[in-house]
Formats: sequence, structure tokens, C-alpha cells
Amino acid sequence: MINTNVENHVLYIQLNHGPVNALNEAVLNSIIEAIETEGFNEDVKVIVIKGNEKCFSAGADIKSFPELTKHERLDLASTSAKLFRLIKTCHKPVISSIHGVCLGGGFELALACDMRLITKDTKVGLPEINLGIFPGFGGVRRLSAMVGQHKALQAALTGENINLEEVKHLFNVIVEDKEALEQATEKLATTIASKSLDSIKVIKQMSNLDLSLESDQIEERHFVDIIESDNAKEGIDAFINKRKPEFK
Repeated sequence: MINTNVENHVLYIQLNHGPVNALNEAVLNSIIEAIETEGFNEDVKVIVIKGNEKCFSAGADIKSFPELTKHERLDLASTSAKLFRLIKTCHKPVISSIHGVCLGGGFELALACDMRLITKDTKVGLPEINLGIFPGFGGVRRLSAMVGQHKALQAALTGENINLEEVKHLFNVIVEDKEALEQATEKLATTIASKSLDSIKVIKQMSNLDLSLESDQIEERHFVDIIESDNAKEGIDAFINKRKPEFK
């Protein structure tokens, strides 16, 4: 279903379910297990979710839908929600590395990640309406928050592929091909992984907070606490002594 490996403090989760990486409950549970076991290891600072040789993911395993009971369909929706909450709440940044096809549930998975890199020829969209269903993994809500309700509604109500030029701000990097994607993904992930894990965790948490007074108070407490951490002492000492810091 998936392959995993850890390199330079980066956990790579590669989707490996058939030619188009159709997402079923087993695949989603495999990703959850990888994040909960390997991703929470202190040696891991960044998580990358990527596709196989052909694509990122063409979406949910539609061919299995007629055989699913109502209870199994509910389990599928609940499992996807559990995975996407885990991506949001885990203290490690999660990057999706996207190429080939990123449609339906695959696009919803990418939208749930903290950062996205993509090749310029990737097919992206929410085509569920063409099957008489709708994007049930939070895609309409997330896309509305990111590109505006009007753009999200157009994508979801027409089922047409999205022009990447119109939503460029969804992606951290847009590259020419898969080779450039792998290089850009590794560069971004390892650059982040070279930093202090204490800082990485807090920055991820801060990115999920609003601009309320309560959030201000949470940030103030974290700022005071992190100054006293070993990584902060190392970083400040390295700056003062003009050397490269060695973060944990």
C-alpha cells in the first residue's frame, strides 16, 4: 500500500497502491500508522507524502464503492477525516510532492498537507460531481479557504481540471518535471530538517492558530519556554561565535 524510509531526518511516505494510487481505507490507515509510529520519532523532523512513478493519486477507490456497505462507507469517511486531522495536529510539517495526476481524494490529501510542490503538467481537480457524488474528504472546505469560495465552487460544481496558473499560491514550488520535483522536495525537506526540532514544532502549531488574544497568549508562553531550550542556546551561541549551529 505504501513504502516508507527515513533519510536526513525526513520521513518519506510513498503511495504504492496500483498504477494510480487509489485511496481506500487500507491505504489511508497505512498512512496514519506510518505517521503515528515513524513520524512521531524524535529523529524525524519533516514528513513527505509522495506518489509512485506514475502519479500522486487519482483519488478514492471508486471501483470499490458499489461493494461497500453503508457502515464501510462511513468508516472510509471517518478514516480520511482522522488522517487529515492527524496531518494538521502532528508537530511535524507535512509536505506533499505531487506529479502526474492529483484528483478527487488525492487532491484533498494534498490540500490537507502543510506544503505542496507540484509539476506544471499535473492534472488537478475535484471531479466527483461527474460521478453523482461530491468531494467528501474536506476538499471543498479547504479549497474555499485557500482560493476563495467562488473558485472552489467552480472546481467542485463543474468537475473540470483546475488551471494551475489560476491557483499558483496553493503551491510552494511549481517545477517542470518529476526529476526537478524530487530535487525540489528533497531540498525543501532537508533544509527544514536541518533546523531545531523545538522551533519546527512551535512554528507548525503557530501556523494553525488565529489572531485572537488567546493565541497571542499561547505564543507568548511558547516564546519564553523555547528561549530556554538546548537548541535555542546552541543557535544563539553559534550566531554569536559565527559558526554553524548543530541542532537536535
